[in-house]
Amino acid sequence: MVAILALMLAAVPAGAQDQAQPAGEPPAVAQVPIPRFRAIDADAPHQQKLPLPTVRLLAEPDFAPWSFTLEDGTLAGISVDLVRAACTEAGLTCEVVATPFTGLLPALQKGDGDVIVTGLRLNGDLMSNTALTRPYFRAMGRFMIRRGTQVLAADPRALAGRRIGVVKGTAHEAFLKTYYDKSQLVPEDSEAVMYEALRTGALDVAFGDSLRMSFWMNSDGARKCCAGLGGAVIDSETFSRPLVYVVRQDKAAVRDRLDEALDTLEENGTTASIFARYLPAPIW
Repeated sequence: MVAILALMLAAVPAGAQDQAQPAGEPPAVAQVPIPRFRAIDADAPHQQKLPLPTVRLLAEPDFAPWSFTLEDGTLAGISVDLVRAACTEAGLTCEVVATPFTGLLPALQKGDGDVIVTGLRLNGDLMSNTALTRPYFRAMGRFMIRRGTQVLAADPRALAGRRIGVVKGTAHEAFLKTYYDKSQLVPEDSEAVMYEALRTGALDVAFGDSLRMSFWMNSDGARKCCAGLGGAVIDSETFSRPLVYVVRQDKAAVRDRLDEALDTLEENGTTASIFARYLPAPIW
């Protein structure tokens, strides 16, 4: 329990590794380094940049902010921009193909694409029949309070007795039941209901996905009512699903080139700038 809850409060040190590190709340997006989601091995051998055929990237066209279609028909988003940057860094020629969610895996299996950029949840079958990059992001939880609420920390002791809203039946609820059993957990039917209950004072705190909370806190509907409490929370046992690029099994050389490039992009700040391009505020 101590190991998991410590993730909420410490800032990310410069040399932190991939596993479950949070960040604090610096003042502006441009100044915020992302947590180290990747375990970078500085001694790993460099991949040879031999010529490879054009890599076909399959991206869901309606999965903002990760991948979506712009008005001119081109694809954009965090995952799309990041893989494009990785292709450039790796010396790969890549083209992005808009592919509906239901067609992503069939297209990969038929050889109509080489890399799935967005959309799929990892499972045992997918992991054993494809070549996966290491994670470039992990879903994070976040506590949120109304501005002016006298709550100074997000640890279980500080929130004991407090009314914490959470969407019922979710992994976030499972996390709270395990670690915040001294709080008054209030299961809500939806995020919208939970957010409104927090805004109007029916809840003391809300807990949910840090990315979606960031968008809501900065929306007109929130009326500038609320702010994050503490840093982000990563718990691999419940809600911290990793995002990876799913590569055809016979394209392991492409996977290796992308992995090395993604390491470089995280190190040189490109990854952080791509996240900042699409997020209204830091989510860690």
